[in-house]
Amino acid sequence: MKRRESCAWHWLGAVPLIVLLSSPSHAQDQREEDDLPRLESMPCPTEALEALGATCHTFHAPENWQEPNGNQVSLPVAVIEPETPADEAPPVFFFPGGPGYSSLANRDYLEQLLKDIGERTLVTMDHRGFTHAEPALECPDYAAVSPYHNILHTPAITASLEPMHRLSIITTEVQACYRKLIDEGIDVSQYNAHAVSRDVDEIRQLLGYERIDAFGSSTGSGTLASFIQYHPESIRAAIFGWPWFNHLRNRPPVDELYTAKQTFTDVLALCAAEDEACRDMLPNWMQAFDRARRTLDRRPFVAHVEHGEEGEKALYFDGAALVDTLYLTLASDYAEFPSLVADIKAGDYSRLEAFFRIEDYDPEPEAPAYALGYFLAHVCSDMGSNRPSQDDSIAAVQREPAVLGFEPPWLCAWWGEDGDVPAEHNDPPVSETPALAIHGQMDPCCGTRWRQHLQLTMPNLQYVEMQALGHNPVNECRSTMIQAFLDDPHQPVDASCRDEVEREPWVIEPPDVAAEERS
Repeated sequence: MKRRESCAWHWLGAVPLIVLLSSPSHAQDQREEDDLPRLESMPCPTEALEALGATCHTFHAPENWQEPNGNQVSLPVAVIEPETPADEAPPVFFFPGGPGYSSLANRDYLEQLLKDIGERTLVTMDHRGFTHAEPALECPDYAAVSPYHNILHTPAITASLEPMHRLSIITTEVQACYRKLIDEGIDVSQYNAHAVSRDVDEIRQLLGYERIDAFGSSTGSGTLASFIQYHPESIRAAIFGWPWFNHLRNRPPVDELYTAKQTFTDVLALCAAEDEACRDMLPNWMQAFDRARRTLDRRPFVAHVEHGEEGEKALYFDGAALVDTLYLTLASDYAEFPSLVADIKAGDYSRLEAFFRIEDYDPEPEAPAYALGYFLAHVCSDMGSNRPSQDDSIAAVQREPAVLGFEPPWLCAWWGEDGDVPAEHNDPPVSETPALAIHGQMDPCCGTRWRQHLQLTMPNLQYVEMQALGHNPVNECRSTMIQAFLDDPHQPVDASCRDEVEREPWVIEPPDVAAEERS
């Protein structure tokens, strides 16, 4: 199967701050007084930031903003200034996604952000709990079972054909992560978008910026929406990159699965509308995906892999695994998706080894740029009192086993406590802030349906869908539109370039009808 990669500091108020922070005696005085919050000049934590000429600081703050004499958090802040600053342009603060993914060591990622915003200052950071922050909420063992970070071959999907057994494997690790962080003295209820929003606004003030522009990535767009909700006077304009909004992410998990399934069906509909041969191959394209799932439920695809010292291991791929894998790979596989569905329905499994990436199996998976404890703390804390009970989540998995492979609000039933967030935390922000939402056409998680919901309370929200691209779509059009939007956020952006990436031609290969007889 063919595969493709999917996967200006000009404010006068900031000048005295730079001088003060550069003075060791002043920094020492601040440390002695233990003033919080505070910002100290520090070496950059990564080679990528050093290579890009960043000015780096450490931000110190209370872990709990309501209890300033308790635990503290520290996090790195980097300011990257352009060679030729745009006149009077506010800085662009980047809100990283994941949640918990640190991009500070990823030079290519940072350079793309700089390209996106043009001749403007970029302020980026690891939020509280990230890998370069202190404390870092690390739970590395979770990588081995996570349906989000190791979705193709995680035991939550492939360990057996019994959903409750798969559920128990991952929830045991979630409980262990929670206990580990609590034993380390961390108040996990404070790692949420509400607390992060306060952190960012304090950093804005300490850097001397009156207002900022902001750019969120994926779940970082959800955190950005919270920032707009809690600090509306601090922001001029917002870019929601491939957004995953908290108040939508925290829906019952079956809702999210059905939204993704609709994206899959939309792709089949596109193929049938554009290619007569595709319509002939899938005359019942509206039912085709569910029928393929049912076929795999009756006769799962089983792969045998080498699993270190344990020897050979069997991986089981049923209908739920089909949903979960496509959720991650649609941007790479959409051209072959219609014929793959036809193959499965006919009992022809010859392409499933490539589709399920069997040769990429890793017996010891890692997610090194992720603070996985933060990932869980953020997802679950942002839910506040809206967390499901264990009975809620078990019932959801019983109704729809594919829920196991989706981003895991359902797992929060096994997390130990609610997040410390206001009651209105999961309300959509009501704001006149001009915003631009960017979506990928082949992104099952974060499509335009999210924008439609947020636009009800943010009337100045524009959006664009990038043809043929998935999550985190990268093309010239993206950067052109972001810069134009930042130049004048109240003007409609010219989205005529959104189709600059051509869709791959549909692969129309009728299934091997004899395969079912041979199996």
